[in-house]
Order: sequence, then C-alpha cells, then structure tokens
Amino acid sequence: MYRPVKQQVGYTFIELMAVVAIVSILAVIAVPVYAGYAARSKVSEGLAFISEAKTTVTEYYYSNRVIPEDNAQAGLPNPDDYNHMHISRLEVGNVPVPGSITVTFAIPMLGSENLLQLVPTVQNGEILWACRPADTNGIPTSMVPSSCRG
Repeated sequence: MYRPVKQQVGYTFIELMAVVAIVSILAVIAVPVYAGYAARSKVSEGLAFISEAKTTVTEYYYSNRVIPEDNAQAGLPNPDDYNHMHISRLEVGNVPVPGSITVTFAIPMLGSENLLQLVPTVQNGEILWACRPADTNGIPTSMVPSSCRG
C-alpha cells in the first residue's frame, strides 16, 4: 500500500525572524513620526483653545483704543487658572509688546516649558496678530502650525 509523504506546513525560524526584523524597522521609523504628529496636533488644539483670549484682547482694544496689559485688564482668568489638558498657563503681558499673549504648553513629549506667543500689532486702527515661538523657552518651530513659523 502506497502512502504519500506528508510535507510539513508552516514557516521556518528564519522566515519568522525576517518578518520580526521588518516589523521592528518599520516601528523604529513610525514611532518618532507619530510622536511628532501627536505633539503638533496638541499644539494646534491648544491654539484653537486660546483664540478666546485673542478675541478678548481684540475686543478690549476696540472698546477702549488701548491694548490691555494683563489678564485682569483683559477680563481673562488668572494666568495659572487655565484648565486645558495641553495648556498650563496663559498670560497677557508686556513682553515683547503690550497685549502679547504667552501660552505655556504642557506636552510631556516636548519637555517642560514650551512657550508660544501671540503678538499684537496695531495698523490703521486694526489689531493684527502674529504667532511665533517665544524667544526664551520657545516651543520647537517644527511643532507649531505653519501659520506660526514666521
């Protein structure tokens, strides 16, 4: 009686190791890219959140024809009272010009203090805003939206 020889079905150890190596290489490339994407999205979300402060400062200027010098004058909460998950502090101050809004982001993957500033300029009775990383402890330029890169 003839019995056919069964061939083994499955993968060899070398084939499995090749797959593990390929997946590892892809992970090494993908994880930093994803981390950067996640940080940029948190900064963009924070910028949407702070638009309230920008609007408040602008309204104060149009009502009084002077730019507010601090949070109280602008009608905003104290600088440390912001409870947004990516923002630890929002302050209206005089650096670099009166009415500048300095935002401290709390994004662990970027390190400790990461500051972004919204700087007002008055031209022909209108207030225009420039967004940029702060001069000291500024958020990395690669992490801010393109509209804030200067």
